[in-house]
Amino acid sequence: MRIIPKNAKVKLQFYKGVTIADVILAVFALAMLALAVSSNLQSKWIIAMVILVVFAPLFIPIGEIKLYQALVYGLKYTFSRKKFKKTNHGKSNIGNIVPYSSIENDVIRQKDGGYTGVIEVKPIEFNMLSEFKQNYFIDGVISNILKNVGIFQEINIVKLERPVIFDNYISTELTKIQELIEANENKQLSEEEFKARANVLEDRINIIDKFNSEDKVLSSYYYIVLHDIDSKSLKGTLSLIINSLNNNGLESKQLTDKELAKFIKYSYTNDFNERDFDKLQPKDYLSASVPNSVAFKSSRVIQDDKWLTHFVITDYPLQVPNAWGQDLFDLPNTKVVLKATPVDKIKAIKRIDGAINELLSQRDLGKASSQIDKETHLSSLQSTLIGLQNDNETFLDTTLIITAYDESKQTTNKRFVRRKLKEMGFKFSELFGRQIDGYLASSISKLNKLNLTRGLNSSALASSFPFVSNAILDEKGILIGENKLPTFVDFFKRDDERVNSNMVIIGKSGSGKSFATKTILTGLASDNSKVFILDPENEYTNLAKNMKGSVLDVSSSRDGRINPFQIIDSLDDENADGTNNSFYSHLQFLEEFFRLILVGINADSLELLNKLILETYSLKNITGKTDLSKLTPKDYPIFQDLADIVDSKLEQEKDDYNKSCLKVLSNYLSKFKKGGRNSALWNGYTTFAPQENFVCFNFQKLLANKNNVIANAQMLLVLKWLDNEVIKNRDYNRIYNTNRKIIVAIDEAHVFIDDKYPIALDFMYNLAKRIRKYDGMEIVITQNVKDFVGSPEIARKSSAIINVSQYSLIFSLAPNDMSDLCSLYEKAGQINETESDNIVNLPRGCAFLITGPAKRTNIRIVASEFVQEMFEN
Repeated sequence: MRIIPKNAKVKLQFYKGVTIADVILAVFALAMLALAVSSNLQSKWIIAMVILVVFAPLFIPIGEIKLYQALVYGLKYTFSRKKFKKTNHGKSNIGNIVPYSSIENDVIRQKDGGYTGVIEVKPIEFNMLSEFKQNYFIDGVISNILKNVGIFQEINIVKLERPVIFDNYISTELTKIQELIEANENKQLSEEEFKARANVLEDRINIIDKFNSEDKVLSSYYYIVLHDIDSKSLKGTLSLIINSLNNNGLESKQLTDKELAKFIKYSYTNDFNERDFDKLQPKDYLSASVPNSVAFKSSRVIQDDKWLTHFVITDYPLQVPNAWGQDLFDLPNTKVVLKATPVDKIKAIKRIDGAINELLSQRDLGKASSQIDKETHLSSLQSTLIGLQNDNETFLDTTLIITAYDESKQTTNKRFVRRKLKEMGFKFSELFGRQIDGYLASSISKLNKLNLTRGLNSSALASSFPFVSNAILDEKGILIGENKLPTFVDFFKRDDERVNSNMVIIGKSGSGKSFATKTILTGLASDNSKVFILDPENEYTNLAKNMKGSVLDVSSSRDGRINPFQIIDSLDDENADGTNNSFYSHLQFLEEFFRLILVGINADSLELLNKLILETYSLKNITGKTDLSKLTPKDYPIFQDLADIVDSKLEQEKDDYNKSCLKVLSNYLSKFKKGGRNSALWNGYTTFAPQENFVCFNFQKLLANKNNVIANAQMLLVLKWLDNEVIKNRDYNRIYNTNRKIIVAIDEAHVFIDDKYPIALDFMYNLAKRIRKYDGMEIVITQNVKDFVGSPEIARKSSAIINVSQYSLIFSLAPNDMSDLCSLYEKAGQINETESDNIVNLPRGCAFLITGPAKRTNIRIVASEFVQEMFEN
């Protein structure tokens, strides 16, 4: 917890809150009363009674002030000008309450001769950071910025509520449709595949278009505003602030002239179309930014067709957490302006000294509760004084103004703000009779006639850290859910933090993993990506069929056979000497394949088999120099060909040892040749050649058979084929000058992990490290974290997969799984205690999304009705 110092302007009090002004008024009232009583008037007692009735109520407190002060403000309001319009002339023209002179060279020129620059700060998910990282942002970044504000400068922190403009998102989707059209014309997509993907994109465009028009998405935008009397000094300080923010993970930029005009307009209202500024000349920016009419009432402001109420914070909670300003600044339907003016250190120390001395003189006065309040007040000021003298702190006079916006003749938001401020522990003034002062003070200028400042040390002010949001709005992303705002994630975005596209999805059964995976895969497929999914539970059949893809049951040859002897060549495979890599790499693969299916075979027999395989290829006229691209599946040998050669060699062999090896081979191969129990699976030419761009490998029956040898051998063939498809994707993009992405998703990955047969884990491990180079993405989905840390070797490779996965989508887990999860993420940014508690308590369908070491947030996965139908029907 942090301490916000109590007020350093302690008024001289005579007794229980009685100030000098109260005493002066009381003396005046008593004098009037004495004159009346001592007069010779017959009705002197009546006059005295009237004086008493008039003056006595004036001392009744109304909020933070006395009634007589409120009456003074009321009188001032009564005789002030109350209505201003653009169309009026003279003193009632709107220009008289607009402090801006012009907008030029990326700064606002004020009528008082000063200059103002504005920096937009992109908020971060602060709450998920460790306490150390939070303190770094507060004390190492924002506090240092405040310390560097010059004595002739003023710094503001401003929150404006603006609609998110999704024009660029729609443009991106239209570009994607054009890419689908080109892919269809180039025969990369069939007509059916094109229509399925185009329908998904059109559905997404309709949703985004609603965000852009009917169902506007309002978001809090945050700014640091700097005022200075010199333009060069202003620009220098702005540059330092921007560099400090960007270098420390807070994305920021200075607003240009047009952006400044929009900023001013949004500081008045968000009920306009900012695209209209694109049609304006720069000279017209300012006039288009100000309201048409403003009318001041005693307790509100009527601006155009809105009712505005200004609240000013008069007292703060004593103890506050980091980012104590986030909820205050993020109040809906409000504008929040925090104005902070540096106080010369000598003057600040003198002020605090005076306050401490006054408190010491009052410490023993009043009841015990009053004495405790004074002790607390004294302690907070003493701590502040120590910070100023010893810790290089600065002291800033701070005014915090909240403007609540209501529709005409409504007070819903006003009442909401009032209630929330009380709940948060803030005391405030509603500025009765002073709404004009509040209106001007809330403008983007140094104007401030409120005289309701609070001296705060730089660390206390920095700890307000309002730049907090859990929104993810990647412009080229797909819509996968929502938190406060819609969540768009571009899994192929590249910057200093996002270096690959791999993703891990973890969560207990029923938490929403499959729904999320299907939603994401539908979006990725619609972006003209080639998608492959390893499906052990037959969950993705509907999605594959609706995307006009193919579903392949790998437990039989019904949907296609993979001939282990067929060499899958890449598009650009030739070496300088005329040989090709694919031939020799496939021989190495076959050695691994036979070592797997021929359980217990001795080394000599296996080596003899390798020689006979080479001979089998030779008999088919296939060598290292053969142009594999010209071969058809029927040009390759099959198991029967290898078995025939072994049997032929066995009949001719004279050497007893070689003969015994051949007998071993003949026995082993008998179950794979014609008539053998496994012949249907592999003894034949390859008929497995899916041309579709969404392929689902159904492993359900294969894994249900519980034959680990056959299951892992078939898995090896499928993964070999997949690995080659990934490699070919880069060749394809290079040769055809395109940018097709390839996605490999492994659902229920824990099912594939086996200590004895590490084939699948090795594939995931190696692919995760390499797929980035081939414009690809690996998605690993699991519900059983313990299987990922089963043995030291499995844990090592599982951790490595997570380490090279840019994205993590973690759904709710049981408490006893959290230690295993934390172990897996130990070298991948770690999961802190706050995040662990958050994950355990996530509701169904909600997940903890990690997009970078410091970019973590909760989202709720959402799919449109159309997308849900894609994978549910």
